[in-house]
Amino acid sequence: MSALARLLAGRGAQVAGSDAKTGEAAAQLEAAGCRVRTGHDAANIAGASVVVWSSVIDAANPEIVAARAAGVAVAHRSHLLAQLVAEAERSVVVSGTHGKSTATAMLAAAVGHLSPSWAAGAAPVSGVNGQAGSGSTGLLIAEGDESDRSVALYRPDVAVVLNADDDHPEIFAGTADVVGTLTDFAVRARTLVACADDAGAREVVGRVRSHGGTEVVTFGECAEAIVRLLSTAPTAAGGSTVTVLDPRGVRVSWTVCSPGRPAVLGSLAAYAAGRVLGEAPQALAAGLSGFAGVRRRMQLLGAVEGVRVVDSFAHHPAAIAADIAAARELTGGRVLVAFEPCGATRVRVLGTRMGAALAAADEVVLLPVRDAVPTAAGAVSGQDIGHAAVSAGVRVHAVGGLDQAAGVLSALAGPGDVVLTMGVGEVAGLGALLLEPSARPLAAV
Repeated sequence: MSALARLLAGRGAQVAGSDAKTGEAAAQLEAAGCRVRTGHDAANIAGASVVVWSSVIDAANPEIVAARAAGVAVAHRSHLLAQLVAEAERSVVVSGTHGKSTATAMLAAAVGHLSPSWAAGAAPVSGVNGQAGSGSTGLLIAEGDESDRSVALYRPDVAVVLNADDDHPEIFAGTADVVGTLTDFAVRARTLVACADDAGAREVVGRVRSHGGTEVVTFGECAEAIVRLLSTAPTAAGGSTVTVLDPRGVRVSWTVCSPGRPAVLGSLAAYAAGRVLGEAPQALAAGLSGFAGVRRRMQLLGAVEGVRVVDSFAHHPAAIAADIAAARELTGGRVLVAFEPCGATRVRVLGTRMGAALAAADEVVLLPVRDAVPTAAGAVSGQDIGHAAVSAGVRVHAVGGLDQAAGVLSALAGPGDVVLTMGVGEVAGLGALLLEPSARPLAAV
């Protein structure tokens, strides 16, 4: 939503908005010329010609009710983005169950010399999560969210499918259902860029090829990939040097600042999409090498007394496993994970798999389940997650909040360890608490 607001403000629209809580993103939007209010109130829509809402806003929201009563147009954010994609001279929409924000921001960086318009769900470490471009190419790069099926609304020139996994059980009936929605999205594009290493993405490719009319460019490590990963080598900073075989037979290398295979594959997706757009290999490699990462995507927050603190947005079993593996690349010591589960339905359906994935850590600190959008089924605990993790062989410390989590991690962590804070909600603030000198935790190690 903040990226869309920034895009519209950059085009000269008068943009106002509200949120239950406001923070850094609101301050950034105000600096971009938007008017932001804390709290939802019918008075906030005065003078609006369109009211745009996101999926976490329900129909009883006072601003939605007031807009409809006054005859003001009400649109879901996906319809607004679909219109912007349709109006763009050239467009790329990045989709998939995991890694969309990173790959979107990487592509924006890779073709930064074109000054594209772009919008992602998370911001780069240094910067904001979108902008209205100043270039003359008319290029729009956007993240397409599959969680509510709205990705199927977009008709980009280039569709990117990173992966397709069993996710959002409150919406989808399983992996095949996710694949179907991503196929509906991909067949509308002129070109599909997809990961040849992911089973779900390969299924999308097969269906798109059967449908016909869409060019397919694949990327990955397998021999069939058109943009093929030849090698990765660790860097001193904790990332990777990546070497690929370009479709024209040349070898191209760049650096990825973040650890882990997801970051590597995200950079391949960005490179492949950039090549489809007609950009030169070395220009794309230079843009990718200068990319400093995305907030909360294996972001190194700092270190105290030999203990590194890394923050991760992962909340799906596959992403949890991938980010713990990435943390292993940073240390020969232990990986200690503080995890905050999110979503009652997600935990009911995927909780056991979450616990099994967490067992790859050396110690797990388990926070209460966060449920931003309560369901009729009511609250749920993380008990199944904890039991599954313990059964898989890892010690679990259940805590009631961030302060308790910080205390447990303080007692556990030692020099050479990595503390990985993981999840969607309040756990995002745990790293700062651990690194705060006056807050005691890791400074006492």
